[in-house]
Amino acid sequence: MKKIFMILFAFICTFLLSGCDFILGGTTDDPYNEVVLENELKDYYAVGQFNGWETAVGDETYKMTAIAINDERVASIKAELKGATAVYVLQVALQGEGAGWTFEYKIDGETVTFDGNQAIKVVRTAKDDPDTIDFWAQNKESGAITNLTPDTLYMPPYQETATDGEGTWGDNPGALEDGTYYLVYAEFSTYKAMGLIIISA
Repeated sequence: MKKIFMILFAFICTFLLSGCDFILGGTTDDPYNEVVLENELKDYYAVGQFNGWETAVGDETYKMTAIAINDERVASIKAELKGATAVYVLQVALQGEGAGWTFEYKIDGETVTFDGNQAIKVVRTAKDDPDTIDFWAQNKESGAITNLTPDTLYMPPYQETATDGEGTWGDNPGALEDGTYYLVYAEFSTYKAMGLIIISA
């Protein structure tokens, strides 16, 4: 009898563990991951020296696309995007030469020089109205932007004055290496974020 009880107990435990998502009211495949996360009131554009900055705003070529968290292009940062209310992506090529100007920051005690073509920002506008710009992320109006990919993107601190060459909210984020990337921009209930996912160097 004891042996039968132990077998029955083991079976029940196995059933409960394999079905715990159901018991807890969820599923392994979270439907949230499949929902395109879009801010229906706003449009987003990738801008920089590489595409003429403000002249790129309103150009469909540089308009970012709303995606779901399970989009394969953001698979490497899927965990960081959990809880986002809006996620946008665009492929961009950021080259380490040719702009005719450079900018630099002190990062971890070392001065790092960027070509102007490595600068990248996200412009948020009213929906279907590129002339009505909310902000250029990152800047004072955007609020602090969380860096989703610090290995590929340098985001200056959200501060008015730099203390040791690290940059301010008015300075350009920059790709740490030249290459082709997926630029990702996300909004959450309490903060905003962006990152660069490398496609090819």
